[in-house]
Amino acid sequence: MSKFSDQVHITIDEFAQTVVYYDLELSQPMMDHHHFSFVWQYTGKAVIKPADQAAALRKYEGREVIFTFKSINGGIKLMSKGIIQKLESVDVNGSPVGLHVKGVSHTVLLKDSKKSRIFLDRSLQEIALSIFADETAGEFYQRDAIAPSFHKIFDYKIQYNETSFNFLKRLSARYGQWFYFDGMRMQFGQTKTSKVKLINGSSLHQFGIETNLVSHKTSFAGYDYNNATNIRASELKTSFGSADSFSRIVADRQASVSQPALSIAAYTNQAGNSSEIAEMVKLQTAGRDANSVFYTGVSYYPIGVGQVFTIQNQTVEHELIAIEVVHQSKVHGNYSCKFRAIPADVAAPHYTNVEKFRKAKSQSAIVTDNNDPEKLGRVRVEFYWGAGGRESEWMRVTQQYSGSGRGSYCRPEIGDEVLVDFEGGNVDCPYVVASHYNGNAKPEFFDPENMIKAIRMRFGQLLKFIEKVGIWLSDPSGNEIHLDEKNKNINVTSPETVTFNCKNFIINASEGITYNAGTHIAENATLNKTTIVGGVLNTSVGGDKMLHVVGGFHEQIDGDFHSEAKQDRNLISHSDIVSQGDQNVEFHSKNDIQNNSTEETRQN
Repeated sequence: MSKFSDQVHITIDEFAQTVVYYDLELSQPMMDHHHFSFVWQYTGKAVIKPADQAAALRKYEGREVIFTFKSINGGIKLMSKGIIQKLESVDVNGSPVGLHVKGVSHTVLLKDSKKSRIFLDRSLQEIALSIFADETAGEFYQRDAIAPSFHKIFDYKIQYNETSFNFLKRLSARYGQWFYFDGMRMQFGQTKTSKVKLINGSSLHQFGIETNLVSHKTSFAGYDYNNATNIRASELKTSFGSADSFSRIVADRQASVSQPALSIAAYTNQAGNSSEIAEMVKLQTAGRDANSVFYTGVSYYPIGVGQVFTIQNQTVEHELIAIEVVHQSKVHGNYSCKFRAIPADVAAPHYTNVEKFRKAKSQSAIVTDNNDPEKLGRVRVEFYWGAGGRESEWMRVTQQYSGSGRGSYCRPEIGDEVLVDFEGGNVDCPYVVASHYNGNAKPEFFDPENMIKAIRMRFGQLLKFIEKVGIWLSDPSGNEIHLDEKNKNINVTSPETVTFNCKNFIINASEGITYNAGTHIAENATLNKTTIVGGVLNTSVGGDKMLHVVGGFHEQIDGDFHSEAKQDRNLISHSDIVSQGDQNVEFHSKNDIQNNSTEETRQN
């Protein structure tokens, strides 16, 4: 059996002697750092020189401390370690007599600085193991102790401007996972079994039970954009709660603190589909059930946070899990611990909060991919953070106008700077708001009077507006439509062919119409062509003119008809030729007039 003075043992790195102390207190809350303090009489000298005190302050700052707690019979042993973070000189009547030692658990390694990074296609276990491997030293964790019960692979999870400890703490609350430092190593996802049994009135004193009638009722609604559907889930009370008798009473009396209606829900963007929102409701009701009853007491056996133990209160036994423990030793060797515990069979930790998220503010990022496999016009970006994961998953891009079979569509290009915002401030719900120019990508259309507005595509297609001047629509091949506001003209330019396809084509000109062709003009009408000229029709042909008529050819002239050929004129008909005048018909020739016929020739 251990001696009374052996219940508490302290070792300090670089100090080989027995640590003599008093007023020891070690606080071990779940989901938080552990803190300790004690007064250390580090020397047996009656008088401590100030120089020796100063040397001790310098020597032991940052040293590791290991605490060992034992039961009086020696059958139960608990160890805890930490780092000395603060040393204060203890003086009596102006002379140093020891050091007031304060410190923190090794979890402080996870809170050295805030970080921003992205974990892609990882589970909770993979995220935690990656962080522990990168940011801790020594025997800080064991792989088999990092075993969360939530196994989903996340497309991405963002740690944003928060310490790694607070990031893991947030994930634990959001997904209902046990997260604590057991004194020696990190635990993530599981509690620790033990054979410790406290007997009320013997090894247990000041035993207390606190019931808490809290509403389990949870109702959430959200939006699944992949299926464009509203998603909902709700429960009046948990269906996975503790079997503890006090917890059952709280569950059975929910009607006293909640209404039965579930139709009106709270909006959440923490779920993206029906199964996720149902899981949220399940976890939240279970977490509220875990707050139904709390057990407290003072134990003379050491109990560790996260440890499952049993209390025997006469004929009733309670199996509990310690959620907070404070170890105390007022004088050297004396030991007790105060604990706060909940039923060990709760389905989720008492701190579960499925609405927990990290808030983020809008910020710039650079587009790394725009070939969305789901064809939703989404992009991936890389944030302007430090080293580590910075590339996002696919995020949607806002459009000015969008809908089924309609809308405007403009997808940012790879390499573009964009502004990313977050729905409801939730860092897990990013979307692209707009694009930015910057020092390396300046707008080519800037003008001091802000008269130019334009859209230019990456391969040179252009739509440009200059107020009070005109509008240009062009492409790199030389095609251009110019609405000349200044001169009141419209100019259409093409290096090749301009084609109009329509049912009817009407041109109205209040003045002239001019056609100019470098080679030829072809006109083709399947049926009729009508040309009406109110004045003079002047046709000038530089070469030959040919007229081919399949049917009849009729000319009607209300005035004189004058035809002149400077060379020969031949009139040939395969049938009759009839010339008729209501008055005279005259033929004049400077030479002969010959009428030849294979048969008779008659003139009347």
